[in-house]
Amino acid sequence: MVVHVKLRVKSLSGGVVKELVALVNGGAHSPEPTLVVDENMARELGYITGEVVEVSTVDSRRSVYLIRNAVEVSLIDEGRVLSKIKAHLVIHPGLEEPLITDTTIDALGIQVVSFGGGLWRHINDPPDKIRRTAYQGVM
Repeated sequence: MVVHVKLRVKSLSGGVVKELVALVNGGAHSPEPTLVVDENMARELGYITGEVVEVSTVDSRRSVYLIRNAVEVSLIDEGRVLSKIKAHLVIHPGLEEPLITDTTIDALGIQVVSFGGGLWRHINDPPDKIRRTAYQGVM
């Protein structure tokens, strides 16, 4: 199991709002808060393309599309907004699931308790509050 969180994403260009479950990926690095999605989710948010940039993945380098300051990302759990930030959007063709990067995780106040157990907490939670991954399926 891994940590997934529920996000409400608002396009800053068209105001479209979508809810999605994203992988909390501390191994994905970005200098500023970034949400990474596939072409279909980008299209639903009103984006088709952006600035072409090259990124490193675990096993290769590839080109993706970057749209700066494109979305407002709200971390939601138990029906309420825990935190909200503005972020860049990266369109990663062929991506299997949306993900948030290290700086996005920090900016949203997500503290992973156990990646293997799918457990996390929000920075404003009381010390004994532990939340479960938003996705319970088998990968």
